Amino acid sequence: MAKTNFSGPITTGPIQVNTGTTVGTNVRDASFVLNKMSFPFDFNYFIVTTDANKLAVTGSNGAATTDVTLVDATQNVPGITAIGGFEAASSITLTSGSNDSALTASITGTDVLGNAQTEDITMGSSTLVQTVKTWKTVTAISVSGAGTVGTLEVGVLEAGLTSWALRSMFNADPLAQTSTTVAKNLANNIVIPAWSRITNINMIVTTAFDTAGFDCQLGANVAQAAGATLNSHDLDYFAGSATADLKGLASHHIPVFWIQTTAQQKNCLNVSDDDASGYEIDKALILTAHTDDVLSTGEATLSVEWLQKVNATN
Repeated sequence: MAKTNFSGPITTGPIQVNTGTTVGTNVRDASFVLNKMSFPFDFNYFIVTTDANKLAVTGSNGAATTDVTLVDATQNVPGITAIGGFEAASSITLTSGSNDSALTASITGTDVLGNAQTEDITMGSSTLVQTVKTWKTVTAISVSGAGTVGTLEVGVLEAGLTSWALRSMFNADPLAQTSTTVAKNLANNIVIPAWSRITNINMIVTTAFDTAGFDCQLGANVAQAAGATLNSHDLDYFAGSATADLKGLASHHIPVFWIQTTAQQKNCLNVSDDDASGYEIDKALILTAHTDDVLSTGEATLSVEWLQKVNATN
């Protein structure tokens, strides 16, 4: 079936401009057409197997380690099978064999969109610490000062954070397409043009996620100074928090069930609100979730509605 595409934005209404003060005759009555896209997913997107030394082993990182020896600097951190042609990102753990609490680990790698990312984290004392950011790849880790007091291992945690870009190169669900499908359907993508206004975010859970908590955040890429993409993934740019539990069978929408701060609401009013001025970019939406337990069920569809470029169209 053929489709028609308009670059937009599209407005409707017989009177496009104000030329007087008489309503119905010369007062603008045009309005913007509402856009909507959705992304279906299930529990398989968020199954990370705890592995304390997936990224770095103690045998290669003993006392006085300053530059961590990684198992494979090219591997996907969470190791989840790519869905729709894309890979996930997850938080990582650093486990110190001795007291490294006075030291800082500096991590370099990429975020879920493949953009360069860095993070400094205070290390632990004979325990693990977990990153705030999620990582698609980790390419280097350095330790401050004279290096670790004892051994160090780096891995992933089932109860950590997992991020997915809400994009697909083919319609795996519900059309069961694969990378070899001819004439692929690209309906499962949520990328919003710059200057747009989000009017609703809704996650319909059709099968409950079997965990004590399925805490969701909806983020995006945000242009940094001079348009840089380094450290551009904002985990909760639009909605949610580390405690926004959306596991239950329901229609979870903003701002009641899927909670929002004032800053998140303003980011929805103008998706380019936090972009560096002059470098406003399209927003690739990213869902990040934390699970308390290993998932075996759960299915949902996330939908977003917006008015295209309403903040930059006269």
